[in-house]
Amino acid sequence: QFWHKGESPQQFKGKASPWQRSSPGCCEGAMLQTLAAWWPALFVLGTLLLVCIIDISRAHIFPPVLDLSGEPAKRVLTSPWFLGMFLPLLVGLLWIRSFSRVNKLSSTDTCNMVWWMVNLFWFHTACDIFSGFFMTMPVLTELYAHMSPSHLNPRWHESRAHLDSGYCLELFVEVPMAAWMLYLHARRDPARHLAEVWAAAVQFAGTICYYAPGVAKGETHCWLSYMDRSCGAVWVIFPMVILKRHLDAERAKGGISGKAGKTKAA
Repeated sequence: QFWHKGESPQQFKGKASPWQRSSPGCCEGAMLQTLAAWWPALFVLGTLLLVCIIDISRAHIFPPVLDLSGEPAKRVLTSPWFLGMFLPLLVGLLWIRSFSRVNKLSSTDTCNMVWWMVNLFWFHTACDIFSGFFMTMPVLTELYAHMSPSHLNPRWHESRAHLDSGYCLELFVEVPMAAWMLYLHARRDPARHLAEVWAAAVQFAGTICYYAPGVAKGETHCWLSYMDRSCGAVWVIFPMVILKRHLDAERAKGGISGKAGKTKAA
């Protein structure tokens, strides 16, 4: 019996017993929720790890040649371009962790905030804008050139015009939108989900326009080209996930399911 003294079995009904609360299933569920909320931050760590250990002079070779001397890591981790983006990102993620706990956010809302934070400082800015457009980020800039050698040409050269258009979209639209989305989430603005669908749609469209010309022409230069496109697929898949989540949430508010909605329309 797990109910307390003076508490009837009926009062205990529905409560989790101590062994249930500490069972492996509960721990596994908590871990999955944490992973669901924080996977974009793990994505950042994965890309950073690659940058810190790859032998950039032989980056085109597969399987990848690693440089464990610490030289690539030193170049990246001591760069002001890197520190100027990564330190604010760390502060931002710590703030989201605290904000999520205080406001008891769901794993979905936490995930969306982490998504906009890592895009604001890392993927849009540190990676694409600093490495692909301005080409100032150590190691990452060389990796971008291996992924698509057209980066070796001057900006707005015809061979890379579609890439530079994508970078400008990020610089002038997607980065400000990521900051705006964090602001709306921090205010708990009731219209944030509508704005989020629009922001995610811009990411989706920008990704298609960025990769489509190279894919259509069959341009593949090394294994990094495949890795780049595989990672880029996240900006096609996750915006659709955001759209589905908000569609489901709106349908639930109206007390209908997608199936019921179709039946009613018929």
